[in-house]
Amino acid sequence: MKQQNIYRNNNQALKETLASFKPEQLLYLPIEIGKFNHKTSIVNFFGDVIVKHFEFPNKLHGLDFFLNKLKAAVDSTGAKKIFIGCESTGHYHLNLVHHLKQLNLPVEIINPRDSKKENPNKNAKTDPIDLNAIARVLIANKGGRQVVPEGVYYNLQRATRTRRKFIKRRTSSQNIITGLVDRIFPGLWDKDKTIFSNNWGKASLLLLERFPHPDKIIQLGQKRLASFFRKNNTKLGDETAAKVIAAAKDALTKPISELNMDIFALKSHIRCLHLYESTINELEQEIACLLIQTPGTYLLSVDGISDTFAAEFTAEVGDVNRFAYANQIISFAGTCPRIFQSAEYNAGGLPISGRGSKFLRSSLNQIALSLNAWCEPFHLYYTDKSIQKADKPGIARVATGNKFVKLAFALMKHEQLYRPKGIIPDNYYSVAFNKITRKLAKFDFSSINPNCNFLLKIKKQIEGDTKI
Repeated sequence: MKQQNIYRNNNQALKETLASFKPEQLLYLPIEIGKFNHKTSIVNFFGDVIVKHFEFPNKLHGLDFFLNKLKAAVDSTGAKKIFIGCESTGHYHLNLVHHLKQLNLPVEIINPRDSKKENPNKNAKTDPIDLNAIARVLIANKGGRQVVPEGVYYNLQRATRTRRKFIKRRTSSQNIITGLVDRIFPGLWDKDKTIFSNNWGKASLLLLERFPHPDKIIQLGQKRLASFFRKNNTKLGDETAAKVIAAAKDALTKPISELNMDIFALKSHIRCLHLYESTINELEQEIACLLIQTPGTYLLSVDGISDTFAAEFTAEVGDVNRFAYANQIISFAGTCPRIFQSAEYNAGGLPISGRGSKFLRSSLNQIALSLNAWCEPFHLYYTDKSIQKADKPGIARVATGNKFVKLAFALMKHEQLYRPKGIIPDNYYSVAFNKITRKLAKFDFSSINPNCNFLLKIKKQIEGDTKI
């Protein structure tokens, strides 16, 4: 019978440590991270302070000072095993952790919630108190540990998160531009009498940059406006020019002299919009190049999973081999339901835990909606859950997202293309590969090392009739 244990992961790390080393041979270094200076102390397994808390700057000479203190403590105690831990503090801890890992020093990144639980005085917070709390978490091996992505996964995570920020800024600029157009040239973007097939297209924005006010349009005239469209290669002509002139004559607007600053703001935001568009396109190229260097490429074989969704999921999960099973990813995303049970009472229908990666949780929400729209098996599952929980529509999205996590885990772990249940045609994998290449058709992968290119790997698997 398997031995049960009350601690996380059977507290295997602590068991192995105590089996290999005596308690007095262990040293623990909790670090309180700061922007310009860090603080630390050195304690042993029993909590005895070997070196009182001291401060060192966030610079190379500060790291040298820290290492000298550590070496002196090791020499004086005869320690054989060292544990270093710090709280996850946004980006402030990343550089220090990187350099410590380069020196082959073990660094554990602790969730601040876990260290807060070890503070006996909830009404006090000082650096020494925080150091003691971090040390208790390290010694008892409590709580979870954050894994900092490295290599291609780190770059992919930074690229996808940066793209998301620029998408939000682009949307914000578009909303501002819409408000300014309604103020300066009402009726130009009328939803019932559309003039441009795409209000954010080249012709519409070019017109607003050069002739934003109805009076300027009327002065220009239909012939010169049509010539302006043709000259700038907008594929528009007399018909569109006539519609714009008609809208300008019927516009209920203020005199141009009273809208000078609004016109200036409009042109400024259009310039910002062009910059955001250019930046997003560059980021998407980089994201696609990073994605095909990971097993996340296999996710593109699922209908409804675009290069963006596959990249965001892969970026937030990181190396899938660090998870033993798919439910660990669900827990990491915070989309698992809460549990509350006491005696005979067992609460049901509780909300999700919400603890974990908010970025992964947000991506799974969007992925679920896309799968419902484009992937037949997931659409049936989503519909079934929506009917079962008609009073709680959000459950269908969460359940569909969790179902995708289990599928994605299997595809990435075993490096296989998606294969739906039932009978499939002989050329299914070739069709699936063509589907992947169509999704990535607009990107250039000539700079990618062939040995790291999963697209080439999938192609070789199909040509060699190996198991995929």
